[in-house]
Amino acid sequence: MSARHHAKRAFGVWQDPAQFGEVVWRFRPDAAARAAGFQFHPRQTLKHQVDGSLIVRFHAAGWLEMVWHLYQWGDKVEVIAPVELRAMVEDYRRSDFAAMP
Repeated sequence: MSARHHAKRAFGVWQDPAQFGEVVWRFRPDAAARAAGFQFHPRQTLKHQVDGSLIVRFHAAGWLEMVWHLYQWGDKVEVIAPVELRAMVEDYRRSDFAAMP
């Protein structure tokens, strides 16, 4: 596998090919502008919602690295898909974590 192919399929450096699939995150309105300025993945799509939130979609593997990154966003991000990633993040979303990346 070429480095370019690897990068297209991964969120970070490490990836588990079995985890590859659609990733969907919803950022709350108070974090949407900041999240819109991030490139989470080269092939991401952004869709601003009527309520001011932001939906980010891309296809990738590397859930553990996603969890580490999402922790920084506290409760300002919700994992919509995949459900396995949502389960990894859900209990660690914090409202008392004032900093965002």
